[in-house]
Amino acid sequence: VLTRWMSHYLAMRRLMELKATLTIMADQELSRVEAQQKIITGDARSKQKAEKMLRLIKNPTFWYQNEMCVLYFILRLWHAVC
Repeated sequence: VLTRWMSHYLAMRRLMELKATLTIMADQELSRVEAQQKIITGDARSKQKAEKMLRLIKNPTFWYQNEMCVLYFILRLWHAVC
């Protein structure tokens, strides 16, 4: 049975699996000149939001917090089974 906790755990675990790929993608996008950007596009608000998202991907604290969440979910799921 897929519970709310299991759904959160699987999403966070997948995010951690994609960490290297997302970090490379963020580095590449932020190093491109504006005319060559593929993610930071659109109006000013969209560009601002995309830049914020890419900076978040590059933030080590973001990844640490996600890792702690994954561990929390593992413990929570383990306690639910036992």
